[in-house]
Amino acid sequence: MNYKDVLADLKNKNLSNLYLFWGTEHYLMENTIALIREQMVNPSFQDLNYQILDGRELRIDEIINACETVPFMDEKRVVLVRELECFSTKRKNITEEEEERLIAYLSNLPSSTLLMFSMSDGIDKRKKIVKEIGKSGQIVEFGRLTGKDIHKWVTKVFNKYRKKIGEAEINELLELIGYSDRNSVKTLKDLENEIIKLVNYVGERSTVTKQDIELLAPRSLENDIFRLVESIGEKNGNQALQILNDMLVEGEPEIRILHMITRQFRLLYQVKLMENQGYTATAIAPKLGIQQFVVKKYLKQAVNFDLKVLRKALEKCLQTDESIKKGTMNQRLAVELLISHFTCAV
Repeated sequence: MNYKDVLADLKNKNLSNLYLFWGTEHYLMENTIALIREQMVNPSFQDLNYQILDGRELRIDEIINACETVPFMDEKRVVLVRELECFSTKRKNITEEEEERLIAYLSNLPSSTLLMFSMSDGIDKRKKIVKEIGKSGQIVEFGRLTGKDIHKWVTKVFNKYRKKIGEAEINELLELIGYSDRNSVKTLKDLENEIIKLVNYVGERSTVTKQDIELLAPRSLENDIFRLVESIGEKNGNQALQILNDMLVEGEPEIRILHMITRQFRLLYQVKLMENQGYTATAIAPKLGIQQFVVKKYLKQAVNFDLKVLRKALEKCLQTDESIKKGTMNQRLAVELLISHFTCAV
């Protein structure tokens, strides 16, 4: 189950009375919890009918007592328990006996209580208590938004501020910020902050342009690497070295830059190889775990290289990495020589 299912059930007044929320997208999780509170709890009696418990500092009896309390002048009482450790491999303050008591209780929740557990880290799906919630209630993962979902979310936020943005501009924003990158730590909160900056910048204008985004959005390391490799493909050594210098000034370590250059050439090799085998961008994207619009950019960049050149580039990256690790070459000099080699020989 995902957050959209919860919102649909909320809209149709068909909520379960037991939920376990977990995942990396905390912003989305908190917004969902807030919507449930707003619609399920009368604001006049919120202090009495909405209770938040810190799962790291309580006993199971406190959860049970909160759930057994009768709602005051309303149909439902909502109880939110944050970070109860027995859902993960940790168990610092909950004994096995207490966990078993809670498991037994969950299948007998009063119909007047809506109990939500929220976990900001992962959960251990093998645990008995997690399986019990899967039977008696709903487990909802709040993961990173992708595809149409993230586009709809961005459009909705801009609409809230009465601004318009096109699909191409959304792709540009997501790429520059790095939200859709496989290993990105960016969240919807980070993305909203960037949107607010753009909204403030465009002022009275109703439409956000690509130029606005390029001017204000922070550049991700992945995007800088893409530009660097693009410069290599164009044999523009001066520009490639300038991009490298900018990244170093911003504090990126040489070894990480080398790792990302290697990754870029590996992706280009894989994309070009699959294209030669007849795969389309739509088919390549899920196989490599990257967005379709990013695959299209790789395909466009790969025009500057053939498979033999890309294979040699990967070999040269690995040789440079070995030289650095053995201490036979200074890190910065090694990366600069690598780029110079590419722009002269590739």
